[in-house]
Amino acid sequence: MKNLNIILFIFFVLFLILTIFSFDPLPLFLVIFLAFLICLICLISYLGTDRGIFAALALICLPFLLEYLFYKFNLPFFETPLIRYLTTWGLDLPITLTNLFTVFSVPLLFISALFFAQKIKLLANIKNYHKTFLFLVTAILISLNWLMFSQNQLVYNNFLKWLLVALITNALIVRFYKFKAQTAEIYKEMPIIIYLAIYGTSALKRLDSLNLTITALLTLFYLILLYNEFKIKKLKINWPF
Repeated sequence: MKNLNIILFIFFVLFLILTIFSFDPLPLFLVIFLAFLICLICLISYLGTDRGIFAALALICLPFLLEYLFYKFNLPFFETPLIRYLTTWGLDLPITLTNLFTVFSVPLLFISALFFAQKIKLLANIKNYHKTFLFLVTAILISLNWLMFSQNQLVYNNFLKWLLVALITNALIVRFYKFKAQTAEIYKEMPIIIYLAIYGTSALKRLDSLNLTITALLTLFYLILLYNEFKIKKLKINWPF
């Protein structure tokens, strides 16, 4: 499984580089699809098969369902749901690259942000209300992807919208976040690297200075987390008692 993840990650990087120089939607869809597969494998490896599959299915369905329900209730910021053809009488959803991109990109964001939040929680050594901390930080990391400047104004509507969706989604399934202690490091790091890579590449293509700044700060923070983990492991080796 580890070798498969490495192979998928290599192709992910190749297609990600290709998307920078191409406006063809196919490479971008392949990037998201490969990233989703990698993060799904990591989630199952970190949570266990049963919990991992349940969490993945919940993260695929709940965000779209909540967004659509809030749209039906005419709540502010929910005027345009991602899946616009979902109705109470049936599903009219033509299979296109755009729709497939949406179906895979949203749960990918939820899974990868969850891993980032888990790493922050472990380093901060949060033991009381750790699950509350986990879904709060995850929700913030998710909603940051919709924060942007437009015509020198900060656009935060979608930020608030997805913050609410992410908070409720993670609150509903947080009891299933029981991470296994003995998990290979590759499964813990890959989703975070994927999150930062896609976030940064998307901001770079749009030349979005705000999101490029956020990406740089998150990357720096991630490097600090890795450095502190390295120091902790080195201390344990030198003083095993």
